[in-house]
Amino acid sequence: MLILDLSDNQKSSMKTGGILLAGGKGTRLYPNTKNVNKHLLPIYDKPMIYYSLSILLLAKIKDITIICNPEDEPDYKNLLGDGEEFGIKITYSKQDSPEGIPHAINTALAKSNYERFMVVLGDNFLYGREFFNSLENTFYKSQDISIYYQKVRNPELYGVIKWKDNKIEDLIEKPKMFISNDAVIGLYIFDKEFSDHFQKLKKSKRGEFEIIDIIKEYKLTNTVTNYVGRGTAWFDMGSSEDFFNSSQFVKTIQDRQGLLVCSPHEISYRNEYIDIKNLKNYMKSINGSEYSLNLSRSIG
Repeated sequence: MLILDLSDNQKSSMKTGGILLAGGKGTRLYPNTKNVNKHLLPIYDKPMIYYSLSILLLAKIKDITIICNPEDEPDYKNLLGDGEEFGIKITYSKQDSPEGIPHAINTALAKSNYERFMVVLGDNFLYGREFFNSLENTFYKSQDISIYYQKVRNPELYGVIKWKDNKIEDLIEKPKMFISNDAVIGLYIFDKEFSDHFQKLKKSKRGEFEIIDIIKEYKLTNTVTNYVGRGTAWFDMGSSEDFFNSSQFVKTIQDRQGLLVCSPHEISYRNEYIDIKNLKNYMKSINGSEYSLNLSRSIG
């Protein structure tokens, strides 16, 4: 990995940002998602999208583009606004048809034109202090293309890494035979060459552009793999089982430790994007809710 000690001027001259993918139909959660986008459903005391938004905030990213279905944009704007509530900038980009993750990313870039950006799938849940410390460093102090992986017991359900001599040899989508149990999770870092690589892609047999194919366009030898690690909790919240498990996890941590898990309001306050007055005004606006009470306890 090439580590760069960038000055503040160098950082400011490069347009960096985050892309949060919150489209799709959430068919695995039907009928719960028949009339409501899954990213707006609650994971214990807060909507699912708060958890993926928190990943970007913990990486100290303040310019965020949310990809969504056209019909869901008003609901997202009602919940998140333009980001002022968190001291950040939120832009919305509509994906008119579900043509895969690379298509969604390219749609966002047409509006935001980031030169280096982090992509988070809206149903991804990550929790772990050490992981987020390294995530911020990887984003701001490196120029590498990065993917993240975690060990799973059911690799046939994911895109997995094939290794050779401890280096990435291939990425295989939902392998029928065991390759490894290292699954690529929905967290990526790309650069300004993304759209050029996207133009070379062809749709798969599923009729979509595949994220694995865009990574291969960057060349696997140029891609850094980052292990999420045993001390970090990761859930794909797209299935009913993980939806339930992640809610249970959040409740357990918050009940036992008295800490809020993945609260974008608390993170923005700790990052000094908003001050205590802003935070208290927000809590007052949702007074009586469990989230407001938990937020009040967390900031003490």
